[in-house]
Amino acid sequence: MWLILFANTVHFTRHGIVFPFIPLLAERMGAGPSTIGYIVGAFSLTAVVLSIPLGGLVDRFGVKRLLIIGVICNIINAAVLIRTDSFTMLITAQLIAGIGFLLHVVAGQAYISRIADASRREKGFGWLSFGASVGQGLGPMLGGILVSRFDYHLAFRVVLVLSCAGLVLIGLRNTRKAVSTKSSYNPIQDARRAGAMAIDPNLLMVLLFTFSIVFAVSLRSSFLPVLLRAEGLTEFYVGILISVFAVMSTSIRLVFGRLLDIYNRKTLLAVSMLAIIIAVGLIPSMGSAAGFALLISIFGLGFGMTQPLSMVMVADLADPKQSGLTMGLRFTAIMLAGLLSPVALGMIIESFGMRPAFYVAAMVVTAAGIRMFVVRPDLIPGRRL
Repeated sequence: MWLILFANTVHFTRHGIVFPFIPLLAERMGAGPSTIGYIVGAFSLTAVVLSIPLGGLVDRFGVKRLLIIGVICNIINAAVLIRTDSFTMLITAQLIAGIGFLLHVVAGQAYISRIADASRREKGFGWLSFGASVGQGLGPMLGGILVSRFDYHLAFRVVLVLSCAGLVLIGLRNTRKAVSTKSSYNPIQDARRAGAMAIDPNLLMVLLFTFSIVFAVSLRSSFLPVLLRAEGLTEFYVGILISVFAVMSTSIRLVFGRLLDIYNRKTLLAVSMLAIIIAVGLIPSMGSAAGFALLISIFGLGFGMTQPLSMVMVADLADPKQSGLTMGLRFTAIMLAGLLSPVALGMIIESFGMRPAFYVAAMVVTAAGIRMFVVRPDLIPGRRL
């Protein structure tokens, strides 16, 4: 498990160097809000289509093969970024990055979800989320330093080196010893199974929750950096503030297992969603770095609780034999939110300005909360023993 966690941390570190600065690079190249939205959304486009098929492939062929392909995608992505000089190349890099990200996340989560013991499984998801938060805390800070003191090209060269470090996964023992020659991959069958899963009211509730949170949190990689830059902050301070988000997200995950023992899921869900709603709603009204830091900290704390909660609830509802497919379905919801959020909010910014976009994101989380806690609280899944 520890090799998976190491590779996961390296992956999210290289991702953290890139994602806050893609919208700023696009803006520097002359992109408007709508174009920035399309470029940022391209990251999620291929993943929306491939999440479920790749989840099925994990179940059939094991974690190792899919993770190695993900590492190769990361290496290609970094190489394209180094040579990027047009919107077309930037979108191409984003499409490739989305596939690599998808492979790492779905395969890694499927590996953890197969752990039989409920306590170890929950802690495994906590550590997986912790590694992601550490990487996304270090990455933006390192990226901010590299971009401010040097340039984007040097930052992307560092990303290439980190991407190559993911090749340590060659030493991972596969979760499938062999693939039967009689076995064949059937994406249509997987799509039918995923459809049957998706209409389950409990799983649908978790997917709605996940979608709403990621819709709001996608601001971190789309228009939050643009807002901070418009307020006069340099790339260095933008990177620091994005790192603050990850640090707070990480800190709460360190005690996530303990929180699950003390409080019930409904309480943690309500607190985490409320934190995100308040932070996102107030961020565009702030005019100081200290104010941004405070609200981004609250934002990070809320997000830090939601993702392991989402992973645990999906794992509790999943058939262990189809864990990859179930996690692929969850990741489809994540990537669909990651695709629609920057595109929709970019259009809103183009027409109405920056503030309404943040308000809409907060309203999406509010609507999901009303659905969960007022309309159908009985659908929040309990713990799988």
